[in-house]
Amino acid sequence: MQTIPFYIVDVFADAPYKGNQLAVFLRAQNLSTKQMQQMAQEIGFAESSFILSDAPLGQGFDTRIFTVEYEVPFAGHPTLGTAFVIQQFILQEQVPALNLQLKVGQIPVSFTYSNNKPTFLMMRQINPNFGDPLAKERMAELLGVSIEALQPEFPVQEVSTGLPFLIVPLQKLADMQRLRLPPERLFAFLQEHGLYKEQRPDGLTVALYFFCPETYSPDHQVNARMLALENGQVIEDAATGSANGCLLGYLLKHRYFQKDNLELLVEQGYEINRNAIIKLKGQVIAADQYEVNVGGQVQLIAKGEWHVPS
Repeated sequence: MQTIPFYIVDVFADAPYKGNQLAVFLRAQNLSTKQMQQMAQEIGFAESSFILSDAPLGQGFDTRIFTVEYEVPFAGHPTLGTAFVIQQFILQEQVPALNLQLKVGQIPVSFTYSNNKPTFLMMRQINPNFGDPLAKERMAELLGVSIEALQPEFPVQEVSTGLPFLIVPLQKLADMQRLRLPPERLFAFLQEHGLYKEQRPDGLTVALYFFCPETYSPDHQVNARMLALENGQVIEDAATGSANGCLLGYLLKHRYFQKDNLELLVEQGYEINRNAIIKLKGQVIAADQYEVNVGGQVQLIAKGEWHVPS
């Protein structure tokens, strides 16, 4: 029976068992799409990634990313976690940066080292795309809150840097803590606004990314939560790098902090005991052009051999 190596890492985690879990499979070039999907379902993490070669091909290391439901063109914590595994176990040398070649295109990842180990990774995401704002009254109805719970001067808006999210600005941490979305209500909302996978040319269901300026830690500037409909259930992500790229673009576009150049820390996953810290760094380059960088720490948790049925 064929076996391939795999690693489990925690991403956006300053210590093990925090942040978002990721399984990274090496030597995956002979796996079919169906096999990759089945393996992602078997391990059950938010995403799993598959490295298709032990050497960069053309523009970078060819990589595919799967949720338990479908393949995605880009995802944040799999990008950083995969780059970490490539540096540690394929290259095995201190490279300043490397590129991943994903469905969305080339994503560069840079490294900071200490004692020969990467201590921080930062990815450059593609330029964000912005959709039309949605009615705040309908969002308040979905959440079961008054419209005053949403920040009045900022829109509810779909943003994508390769993976779409509906960015929802709340005012208070207490409202963030109370977020509850019954799956049938969220499903109806997504369908009403054309946000469900079967209604979209990209085939991707839009997840909701909530944020507010009140935080658990005084060292952080934003608190955030991600809720998504997946296989008929509402799931919460511990740390969402792709959504944070969208959030950074949103903050710059709408001058949320009254600046064209931002460097800040986002906390996520606190409500599910997977505390994550995500660093955002970016700037306005020109009209509708933004530099979007998202980074964090990666912790190695486990390694092993995966048995692939013949």
